[in-house]
Amino acid sequence: MKVAIFSDLHDTLPNLNIFLAWVASHKIPKLIFCGDLTHQETLEHLIHNFKGEIFMVSGNADSYNPAGLKNIVYHKDRLEIKIDNQKILVTHRPADLKKILADNNSFDFAFHGHTHRPWLTQQDGLIIANPGTLSEIFSKSSFALLDTETGKLELKILKTV
Repeated sequence: MKVAIFSDLHDTLPNLNIFLAWVASHKIPKLIFCGDLTHQETLEHLIHNFKGEIFMVSGNADSYNPAGLKNIVYHKDRLEIKIDNQKILVTHRPADLKKILADNNSFDFAFHGHTHRPWLTQQDGLIIANPGTLSEIFSKSSFALLDTETGKLELKILKTV
């Protein structure tokens, strides 16, 4: 299964719409969000325009309440999820991710946002990645694509207008 991972949207709806169109055209059934969506209206826009399952954590700039919204698996600080056979950790801040991994390194993938800079690295079988930002603050719009069947993760530039 393919899963798209994104972060640091900061209410940039035009780029969210381009991203969601890409997700729809590639039939992506699940999203992972690493924080800083920002406001309730943006969250509701996301849910209205994506019918699959969304796993998400809050970022330092977020001010929304996902309670009662469908198709959301949410935790404020961190999520530990399993998709197919891949064990995945999601946080917003890289410092939080580092602390969690110091206590538990049993994950296959660990994702964070916050820095707006896309990168990925592998250490001891664990792939750690920041999908970058959809807001184009500090870098081009980017996201990550995970194939849970093959374990392949790639960073992608979102072609915006």
